[in-house]
Amino acid sequence: MILWGWAERTVDFGIEERQFCPHCGEDCDFRLRLKYGYGHFYHLFGWVRHQAYQLVCPACEHGWIVNPDSARGLIGREPIPFYQRHGWWVMLALAAIVAVAAGLRHASG
Repeated sequence: MILWGWAERTVDFGIEERQFCPHCGEDCDFRLRLKYGYGHFYHLFGWVRHQAYQLVCPACEHGWIVNPDSARGLIGREPIPFYQRHGWWVMLALAAIVAVAAGLRHASG
């Protein structure tokens, strides 16, 4: 059985910025978060399908999309785990190793 699929995650960083919310009509502390979707194969070999850094009102969930480079500068690290970002490269490397090993075994036997 092949286990593959898609998932979405939201990561809240605890970074706040006071803004006026036009939807609520009041000042509140907007929170910085990352909402991203990824595909996966066996939950280990992943790839990011889409991502958006958002500054969001805690009351109504409305807000703005933030520049990714600016958001990463505030956070100071890459928030998406390696296996969800670049796991598919690992899968390709493993497949190449298996193919080479099978080819060498076939050639010597």
